[in-house]
Amino acid sequence: MTEEQEQETKRRWLWWRIAVQYGIAAVIFVFFLTVSLHFGYTPDESYIYLQYGKNLALGEGFTFNPGTPGAGLSGPLWVLLIAGGSKLHLDPYFVAKTLDIIFASFSVLALLGFAFILIRDHVYALVAAWIFSFDAWFLRWSGSGLDCSLGTLLTILALWYTYRKGYLSASLVAGLLTLVRVEWGFLFVVVVADLIVNGSNRSMIMKMLAGSLFVYAVVVGSWVVVSLSIGGALPSVLPGDGIVGADASSIGSAAMKGLKVIGGTQLVMAVALVAGVIVTVRRIGWHSVREDGVPMLWAPLLPLVLLLSGQDLGSRSLIPIIPVVVVYGVWGLKKIEIGTLLPIQRGLLVLTVVAIVSLVQNQVVYHRWILPHMESVELGVNECLKPMGYWLRSHAPSGSTVHAQEIGVVGYVSGRNVVNLRAVVNPVMRKVLSGSDDQTAVTQGRNDEALQADYVIDRHSVPDRLSSPTLKPVMTRPFSGLRILNPETAYYTLYEVVR
Repeated sequence: MTEEQEQETKRRWLWWRIAVQYGIAAVIFVFFLTVSLHFGYTPDESYIYLQYGKNLALGEGFTFNPGTPGAGLSGPLWVLLIAGGSKLHLDPYFVAKTLDIIFASFSVLALLGFAFILIRDHVYALVAAWIFSFDAWFLRWSGSGLDCSLGTLLTILALWYTYRKGYLSASLVAGLLTLVRVEWGFLFVVVVADLIVNGSNRSMIMKMLAGSLFVYAVVVGSWVVVSLSIGGALPSVLPGDGIVGADASSIGSAAMKGLKVIGGTQLVMAVALVAGVIVTVRRIGWHSVREDGVPMLWAPLLPLVLLLSGQDLGSRSLIPIIPVVVVYGVWGLKKIEIGTLLPIQRGLLVLTVVAIVSLVQNQVVYHRWILPHMESVELGVNECLKPMGYWLRSHAPSGSTVHAQEIGVVGYVSGRNVVNLRAVVNPVMRKVLSGSDDQTAVTQGRNDEALQADYVIDRHSVPDRLSSPTLKPVMTRPFSGLRILNPETAYYTLYEVVR
């Protein structure tokens, strides 16, 4: 090597060292800038958690409406964190949004660490963090005030500990993940699978398995005991909450929706993952995939759990598998480089091209569909649901009951008892209204002695459709863009029940 070539090589490596050392700071900075575009996005589901957290902090128990058993949350941990901040006299809204951003940022950092210990290449790990930070679904839920960022962070940590053979720590984190959302807790199955597949010997496997089961049971069991002692507010994962029926058509439709969610943002990385597995098996053997790849089982396992439990395969439910697809997609690119004996420069070129394609894909999805949807929801919450909540707070007598399709914003703002027409927060209504449509639910909710309402908020494409001598319209507000792919306008009408 000539002196000029040596100097050129040193300059290149110096540039890469600088990029690796300070690149993650740039990733986090750009991530913050992007999230700031939609920081005001706080969907109705977020306000449900805020209401639970506020009531818990005030000593009302784990309930949406004080004095009424709660049965609409998928896990308690996010509520407990909000309640803890509220106990410090902080605004629950501020607590939820701030914690969400913090956990999202640490998710990017944790993914960088997990990618490095798996791939053993700083550049590839940094690119994985970069791709993940631009994922359109991850961006959507970051800063929303929901539990998605916390669930994502715990998922990455559990997989990190699993890969490092820290099975007790992985079981602890998987237990906490169960308290975020019950179906996400099935990540513990992946922890156990890795222990069985990659354990050093039978004796070690049995001892570690017993310890892991004990740790997981203590974490989850502690909440079960506490829950039963405060009124049975166990997480709700009842079949039928998402998919209606169990026929092949509905299951196929739900599965296709899940594929669209993941493929919509990480199709390139999913292809790279599959290609990497194929190259590794052919050139190295299954043992390499077995040693590195058990955490990949989480990608098909979570959708399967959601399908079997009748849950919706939407972006919020599937957010914990996106880190797996990204990290193992980059892992696949590294395996292709090694297995095909590509020169380092050519391997980096392939990595760069894939990263750019993924970035473009996610930016198109984010700016074309997701950002307009979030802006519409933010506008609808502020100009439709909140005014109804403020009106109820000012005009509805204390103790009034409101029936509505969306309960979070109205319940949090109004301070009145709000019950979901689909029986989300009231187990009594879940039983009474099971199988009924919204129109029937409105009628039953108005007439049934156990479910009498003083006010009704109806959502429909036709405003004032329920106006009658016994339902007096108070106000009607439009709400556009409730669904990402369906920007049609719905009308919310607040009625006062006249008896």
